[in-house]
Amino acid sequence: MKAASFFAGLALVASSHGLNVLITNDDGFGTANIRAMYYAMTALGHNCYIVASSSDQSGQGSRLIFASNAKLTSDSEFGIIKSGAPSIGQDPKDDHIWYYNGSPATQVLVALDYVLPNHANFSVPDLVMTGPNYGLNVGPFLYSISGTLGATQTAIERGIPAIAFAGSYGTHTAYYDIQSSTSAGLQDPATIMGRLAATLAQAFIDKASKSNATSGGRVLPLGYGVSVNIPLISSFKDDSCVNPPFVRARMTGDGAFTSKAVYDNATGLFGSANYADDGTNMCINGDCNLPGEIEVINSGCKSSVVLFTIDYDAPYGASSLADPYAALLPDIVQLNNATNLVGGLGANASVQGATGSSTGTSTGGTTSASAKSGAGRVMLGNVSSLVALAMGVAAVATLL
Repeated sequence: MKAASFFAGLALVASSHGLNVLITNDDGFGTANIRAMYYAMTALGHNCYIVASSSDQSGQGSRLIFASNAKLTSDSEFGIIKSGAPSIGQDPKDDHIWYYNGSPATQVLVALDYVLPNHANFSVPDLVMTGPNYGLNVGPFLYSISGTLGATQTAIERGIPAIAFAGSYGTHTAYYDIQSSTSAGLQDPATIMGRLAATLAQAFIDKASKSNATSGGRVLPLGYGVSVNIPLISSFKDDSCVNPPFVRARMTGDGAFTSKAVYDNATGLFGSANYADDGTNMCINGDCNLPGEIEVINSGCKSSVVLFTIDYDAPYGASSLADPYAALLPDIVQLNNATNLVGGLGANASVQGATGSSTGTSTGGTTSASAKSGAGRVMLGNVSSLVALAMGVAAVATLL
């Protein structure tokens, strides 16, 4: 297949109107998860920029931590950027990917107030996507301490729609170690999570575009955000969980936990342990009939999708959206007790790995065009990965 005809075909199933998208996380700019989401969103025709920490910044919540040194005092995660380099800069292979030595919430501010206005062809993104985090962000306790969600909240507070993603797999891997085909002959879990995130984001974008008169062209109303938790993708071993459906959930309820301090007599030090309490599991706002995130994750191969708002005040009177789940969630996000749940990538999506290769895709080796060149550039360097992505997009197009 000639490249020109392939990309033209991909454009037909991609979004007809690419958005400007900022992508960040709390695990670092060089991790497999964030790059896979970036590749998948870019392949859908969106103009994407990554601005993320030079090293792991997990558990920082919404703290604002700016670099105290103009240069890195140690190598970045995976050694992509060396000690002595500026504390902010571009990835050596892609000028749409930036690192900064600061906390996740700070990444959003640095992106909005420096990187994008000075180095992109837009200043304010249409959407912010965070993650996918290494490890779940379930319940109201993790909502307050997760760096991924801290970045999400910061974007929402700046008036930008934002969606946070997290996955069960907790081992950090570098983007250049993404496998084109696992030992099970399937796509790498990072690739699948990136596709799932892009598919859901595109469903939100499509729904908002259809209701443009009421949405004002926004992906989500002011003050609203989305938190998504993806179960353990099994593609390293088998296909038992490679296309989890998206289902509606709520943060509290059904085992949401906080923490307690645990003293170790042997070391004289404290640690933490999960602690469930009625205070963590109260249902005050939202639909109390929905299952909690933990119940959804524990019930099998399903991804939980939660709507939240930045307004912490107790409810008083009628909400402006009587049923925000029905008003805002695309059809791809289903009820947990639906009879026939459809996978998040679509009913007939393929997650088959590339043939003839088990490791070392070339996804990280493509240098983008000038930062001023606009949207619609495809950043994937592996045609087989694009074919798989196009199959997934076509499949979800039939679902939507």
